Amino acid sequence: MPTIRPGAGRQGLAAFRPQICLPQIVAEAAAVHGPAPAFAGPAGCTSYAAFGADLARYARYAEAEGFGSGNTVALLMRHGPASLALWLGFALAGARVALVDASLSGACLARTLASLAPRLLVADPDCAEGVQALAALIPEMPAVRWHGPGADFARIDIEAAEYEGEELAGPGEVGADDAALLACSGHRGAAPTVAAASHRQILAWAQGASLGLPRAIEVCPAEFRAVAEACGVLLRGGVVVVESGPRPGTLC
Repeated sequence: MPTIRPGAGRQGLAAFRPQICLPQIVAEAAAVHGPAPAFAGPAGCTSYAAFGADLARYARYAEAEGFGSGNTVALLMRHGPASLALWLGFALAGARVALVDASLSGACLARTLASLAPRLLVADPDCAEGVQALAALIPEMPAVRWHGPGADFARIDIEAAEYEGEELAGPGEVGADDAALLACSGHRGAAPTVAAASHRQILAWAQGASLGLPRAIEVCPAEFRAVAEACGVLLRGGVVVVESGPRPGTLC
């Protein structure tokens, strides 16, 4: 299980605030901490301001494309700032996001996506071979967008850049007990495993982690622990260290 090494000395937005969702609080934290580093790793540092801008662009993109309550977006990506910004952005617009194990391929990946019925699949370019094979394996292929260098077209990071600086019409109507995150894994010949976390649950786990409450992480299912811990670090203004490694990567 990944661990989190937070930055020292800064305290952020960790107070219990059940009236708003985690994406809103993280967006506020990004505005508060601005130029301070939010993520550090082999690719360099990402500031809170840059991360907040990515989050906002994806929220505007999701809203403009009509993603909201009842829509599922599947992420076939390494864990890191990009996947976190995508989840928080789409969740801010009201959609739910499924974190799909990026090591899945073939029939196992097809069964997982069929169980989710996502409207959109966002994938790392190095998953291209597996994604292209899906058309012959599932009855209804979702729209596909790629993220990051390595793809020549249909890149969601480039498409979302068109929404720089635009105002959100308003966050989607999201209930505290609506599903915010799904974690999906599968095994050869077995049915996919799908775990769900509501906005209320993921907010509580992240806030507990930000306050250093061991019980908050102990009760958090393993599938959501890395995300909850990373968001907890962001809420208190710390630094999430991203270490390169085997797919799907780690937040450390």
